[in-house]
Amino acid sequence: MGDLMSKIYRWILKENPNLQLTQEIQREYGLHKIIADILSSKLNAQEVKNFLNPDLKDLYSPYLLRGIKEAKELIQQHIALKDLITIYGDYDVDGITATSVLYLTLKKLGAKVDYYIPERLVEGYGINEEAIDKIAQRGTKLIISVDCGITSVKEVEKAQFLGIDVIITDHHSIPKEIPQADVVINPHLPDIEYPFCDLAGVGVAFKLSQALIGEEAYELLDIVSIGTIADIVPLLGENRIIVKEGLKRLNETQNIGLKALIKASGLQNSEIDEYHVGFILAPRLNAAGRLRSAEAAVRLLISQDEKEVEEIAEYLNQENLNRQQIENQILQEAIKKIKETVDLNKEKVIVLWDKNWHPGVIGIVASRITERFHRPSILISLGEGEGKGSGRSIEGFNLYKALEYCKDYLIKYGGHEMAAGINIEKNNLEIFKTKINEYADTVLSDLDLIPSLRIDAKVKNEKIDIEIAKQVQRFKPFGSNNPRPNFLFEGLTVTKVFDLNGGKYKKIIVQKDKFVYELMLFDVSDQGNDVKIGDIIDVVGSIEINSWNGIESVMINVKDLRIKLPLFSYYKNLSKIMVEYQPEKKEIDKKVDYIIDQRGINNKWEYVLKLFKREGKTVVIVNTVVELRSLLRYLKKEKFLDFSLCNVDCKKENGILFFPNSLKPLKYYDDIIIYDIPFKKEIFYHILSHSQGKRIHLVFKEADIYYNLKSFDEIFPQRKDFIKLYKFIEEGNNILFKEHLHPQLNLNPIKFSFCIKAMKEIGLINVKERDNIFMLSKNSVSQKVNIEQARIMQQILSAKKEFIEFAKFIVSQKI
Repeated sequence: MGDLMSKIYRWILKENPNLQLTQEIQREYGLHKIIADILSSKLNAQEVKNFLNPDLKDLYSPYLLRGIKEAKELIQQHIALKDLITIYGDYDVDGITATSVLYLTLKKLGAKVDYYIPERLVEGYGINEEAIDKIAQRGTKLIISVDCGITSVKEVEKAQFLGIDVIITDHHSIPKEIPQADVVINPHLPDIEYPFCDLAGVGVAFKLSQALIGEEAYELLDIVSIGTIADIVPLLGENRIIVKEGLKRLNETQNIGLKALIKASGLQNSEIDEYHVGFILAPRLNAAGRLRSAEAAVRLLISQDEKEVEEIAEYLNQENLNRQQIENQILQEAIKKIKETVDLNKEKVIVLWDKNWHPGVIGIVASRITERFHRPSILISLGEGEGKGSGRSIEGFNLYKALEYCKDYLIKYGGHEMAAGINIEKNNLEIFKTKINEYADTVLSDLDLIPSLRIDAKVKNEKIDIEIAKQVQRFKPFGSNNPRPNFLFEGLTVTKVFDLNGGKYKKIIVQKDKFVYELMLFDVSDQGNDVKIGDIIDVVGSIEINSWNGIESVMINVKDLRIKLPLFSYYKNLSKIMVEYQPEKKEIDKKVDYIIDQRGINNKWEYVLKLFKREGKTVVIVNTVVELRSLLRYLKKEKFLDFSLCNVDCKKENGILFFPNSLKPLKYYDDIIIYDIPFKKEIFYHILSHSQGKRIHLVFKEADIYYNLKSFDEIFPQRKDFIKLYKFIEEGNNILFKEHLHPQLNLNPIKFSFCIKAMKEIGLINVKERDNIFMLSKNSVSQKVNIEQARIMQQILSAKKEFIEFAKFIVSQKI
């Protein structure tokens, strides 16, 4: 059986900003370059304007939405006739808020109106024929569905047979056959001309409300924003305007039901934002429909009775606590089933069922299972003859299409790409599980099952200060398609580590150059537990503002971190030089004006210090870590700090050029000291070719060769390294991070990269690469293989041999 997966992320760095637009955004809105880069990488100029300044005047006319005009006319006819109008809603927050918005709208128009919310446990999702009978018996002449109805072909036929007009307002995926209602409003209908198709169910109801009562509908945006956030629709376009404005109104709401709910939730003194709605208010509204009837939640939003709303708010609070207890119990049972019955190496979709699971809660548990295992999941609550299931999906797997593929084994299904519900006969459970995994095999690769962490910007030389953190806040409200931006911080040195709340959280203080950051880990993984003082780490996280005692500071909320090999860049450059280095096409046989031969000198340190203290510009080229550290220790001991340490451009008259990426800085200096032996002869001669008119000081000696070879050993694989890696893969460890340390493997990342290339080349393993990871699997090899025959190994061995020959020559050759 498959083991539970530890948290592994693919880091996907998005770095394609429109540089011209970035500059325009900086000028127009006064934003820092890193913030402007994020905006220019995903939006055009007009979209940036709308994004930063969402305004009610930018809402589209409701009449652009097909069916709105006809629905308005039909509603007005029934109001004029004083007919009873019934709003048929769904039992989730989107349906509850949509029902409330339309109910309050029709009441404003003096309509005779009631509502009907099906009971989840008894009736299930959507319109049902028994409900139509009940509604007909009330004397209803018009049914308006909200957040449901687009699949209710037979139910609409029955209503019309009973003399009831039907208007459907919905936002779910369009099936092959749609009901022949009097009016159908859905922004996803084919050939739709409406400019924004991602409205929630309550958003569609709001557009109808706009058509019916005009700008008075804006008074209902506090309710509309709750349903929009809860339904996890993209918070862009009209949804962004709705939520931004709705949150303002929610903080000043005149709706006594919302006031009571805010108070019961302990938020009366908080500035309510999308987080409070999504994780505190919406779950309480949802709780009623999950465990019993959602009617109480609708009454809360439409009632004018203060005593009633206080009682309902307390009831919803208690129901939410009950829901949490049931949810946690089901979650633990589901995880146990996965451990015991699911082979995660073969099953890409998790399908579980149980007769004791509450059908109102399995959707939330499915979300948590999908989040934990990063694969689609469907949990099914079994009744007498059939089961009711709820599913959640991942990016790249359209759950609705998957269910369509399995429709022959389902009684009923509906939903959209990321979430769906099903009804299924017990006898079809196993075949359904097989078929949906059969479909998954055609659309999902193993790499798709590794969660991705999208990085919006890499922090380079800028300091992320409180001003930048406040500019990030302009991206609010955060949500689907507009998540809080993630930033990549590389090469941070850990200076302090604190365990908080009994080890549940960690606070890590880090430093890079002169900048200090406070990191918070709220989800302490195994990787987080490995971090210790002195480690070099790369971190992906969001920038947030921490406020304490009236003082604001920047906090990095860590999403993932990886421990980096100290001097990783050095070893990476060394591998490139040894295997890939191509010298510039330039003559290198010109005479050097002045070579000062000090090879074999006893004290290189004193020689360097003497030149540093002399008039003129001096640079020292150092190639190995040991030699660099010894030189720096000596200069520190002599209290000489007047130099610049770099590998690209030195900024002082005295420079130490460590394993240089470029030789261009040499033209700035008068004296060039080649302190130890370059790893390639071409580099040595290239230095000479750039040095006309300079004094070249040779101070290396034969003993230096040892330190070069020691650097080689750090990255060049030996037989024991291949054995270690192969056993590691055999033990089921099939994912490795590029450029980061793996504590249980303890191999330099450059070395295991060479190992992987060689083992792949000779057929020992299969390798898939994406973003920051390798995914590995072993092959069955019928005959003995010689790893040294791999081309990459031949390159490495050849490079090492060439160096030894060159080094011996250069330390003994007469100048």
